[in-house]
Formats: sequence, C-alpha cells, structure tokens
Amino acid sequence: MAKYNPVELILKKRDGHSLDESEVSFFINGFLDGSIADYQMSALLMSCFFQGLNIEETKAFTRSYI
Repeated sequence: MAKYNPVELILKKRDGHSLDESEVSFFINGFLDGSIADYQMSALLMSCFFQGLNIEETKAFTRSYI
C-alpha cells in the first residue's frame, strides 16, 4: 500500500480536490489499524461533508468499508 501524509490528504479534500482509491484506502485502513488518529479521520470526514464526494470517491469509500 502506498504511504501518504494524512494531513496532505485532508488538505487536498478540503481544497476541493478528489481523492483516488489508493488515498481513500490508505486513510480507512490507517484508521482501522490505529495509525490515523480519530481527529484526523474527523477532519477528513468534515472535508468530505463540505466538499461532497464524486462517484469515484463514493465507490472507493464503499470498497474500503467492505
């Protein structure tokens, strides 16, 4: 799995850019294994709420959940 900086991904989404599947997977898996903190996940989800998700991001989040 690719290694990303969680803060950079949060800022990317906050600024209105899309996250690709590997970025979403990194974030979800990192949250599940404890390497992504609760406050970082909260910040990403807030960015997703305010910016919305496109269909590809929605698919990526769904694939990561199941």
